[in-house]
Amino acid sequence: MTDERIDPVRDAAAAVLAELRIETGARRASVVPRGAADPPVTGTGGLRTLPLGGGARLELELGPLGRTDEDLDVALERAARALREIARSAGGPLPAVEVALGAGHRPARIADRIHAFLDALAAIHGADNALCLVQGEVVGAARPPTELEVSRAELLIRRTEAAARAQRLGHTDLADPDAFVLTFWHRAALIVYFADAYAIDFVRHRARQVARELSRLLPDLEPDPASPAVLLPPP
Repeated sequence: MTDERIDPVRDAAAAVLAELRIETGARRASVVPRGAADPPVTGTGGLRTLPLGGGARLELELGPLGRTDEDLDVALERAARALREIARSAGGPLPAVEVALGAGHRPARIADRIHAFLDALAAIHGADNALCLVQGEVVGAARPPTELEVSRAELLIRRTEAAARAQRLGHTDLADPDAFVLTFWHRAALIVYFADAYAIDFVRHRARQVARELSRLLPDLEPDPASPAVLLPPP
């Protein structure tokens, strides 16, 4: 008997759903085949659907982190195209698959995405490294941080948070000659270290873009054991 857990079609569909759920901050992303029972809606964020062909549909149960309709439409259409391609390659309909909030493989996937954003930020001319810290702990870096970079981070963040309090702001940034710091989310900070002079306004703009993306990823960095991913049995 084939082990459903290592079915390549099911696994490929689950990977697409996991990426969609992370990107949109949804509670659940599912492939619901024709005739299958509707998965329960557990939240209050609403439900979005898109046909996949053959009576199957893609379902996205929205979460508390709101995204614009345009963002959702783009993400849903991209995922639907990928799922249709998987079905075409398999030569048959997709099985029922659901990926819910708290997927066990999620932290590794999110860590990869965080690293990708930080790597792009560290590609700015003159940059040595880019770090993301939450409550003083390094949760991601473009390159393995040195002891000096880690030790400096604590002081840089304290100075930035003090500047925010002085300005009565929730978050702010700090531009040193060789480091740029931006605080965001819940005691999170981006730090970009430089070996040369840098354009502060440009770096600030790029750092804010990355911070917006990381704000959507960081809430899911730790898995929720009460809500594991579910691979539904075939109909």
